[in-house]
Amino acid sequence: FGGGEFLEPIRVIIAGRITYSYKGNDIPVNEILSSSVKNYFKERFPLVDLEHDIKIENKLTDYPGPGTIKNSKGAIASMFSPKDKVHVRGYEKLVANDTSYCIAYSPYSELETAVLRVEKFLNDKKTKVKFKWLGSDIKIMAVRNQKKIGITLCIPQIAKYVHSLTNYKNNLETIGRIIEGKFKTHLPKHSIDISINTKDDYEKLNVYLTVSGASLSGDIGVVGRGNRANGLITSNRPMSMEGVNGKNPRYYSGFIYSVVTKKISSKLYKKTGKSNIVEIVSQNGGPLDKPWLIRVVTLADKAVVYKVVNSYLDKVQKITSEFIDGKLINH
Repeated sequence: FGGGEFLEPIRVIIAGRITYSYKGNDIPVNEILSSSVKNYFKERFPLVDLEHDIKIENKLTDYPGPGTIKNSKGAIASMFSPKDKVHVRGYEKLVANDTSYCIAYSPYSELETAVLRVEKFLNDKKTKVKFKWLGSDIKIMAVRNQKKIGITLCIPQIAKYVHSLTNYKNNLETIGRIIEGKFKTHLPKHSIDISINTKDDYEKLNVYLTVSGASLSGDIGVVGRGNRANGLITSNRPMSMEGVNGKNPRYYSGFIYSVVTKKISSKLYKKTGKSNIVEIVSQNGGPLDKPWLIRVVTLADKAVVYKVVNSYLDKVQKITSEFIDGKLINH
């Protein structure tokens, strides 16, 4: 209680492929990586010492093929070290990098919507200012059985601002009342049962205290189960296993179509009021604006469906710029 420190730096391993030069001109990749990582940590984890608590490991290559394929004489030979713009992948023809399956649905259930709103509130900047002890690595599990809803939350506290076990307990009671109130507001016809940090053992002083507010002291961050495009893990609902984070936003079909299906589904529901499921399947090397398969399951008017679907396929190339400009968010 009262503080902590990292005994070893956080290893930030950046892997994949990247362009180190264009038309013979060097691109300051290492400087870009350093500033990007440090800005990310500065915004989200202000208690992390950017000079001592972070170790950036650059594993990026400009190899034409995946893994250790260093040389190629084919069309991809200079893909990541282009001598001219015609060698830039996607310049002449935007094609899918893989065979992918993406799916989205609308509308969300009342419970799904409530979970997203509560998580957004807990990680909102205004909430963090009010409750300095509140960490960011928050997880919410919600289970509904008819009119009964059980909510289990994992909420880390930042050790610097928590000086005793009593202080820790009081913080959980305070935030617990707020969370319960919000769920009751969103779900007035249901009974709500809230549980927080169920792994805590007060007798052994085993509680969810962290240095930074996140699981940076031993966890491994990878593109995995939680990185769905809608911010939810809903195993009983239509769900793709395509990860969104960490993907090239120019031609990675798993990224592009996760965004496109979500946009189409949301727009269709807003326009028609009809529930829907939108599926897109790509073929490796196929044109991104003409997917291999598109299926929409809905009672909405067919003409409206075609119009909405085509309007977003025509905008596929804009997704990259929207992502770079920070206009794309998960949910």
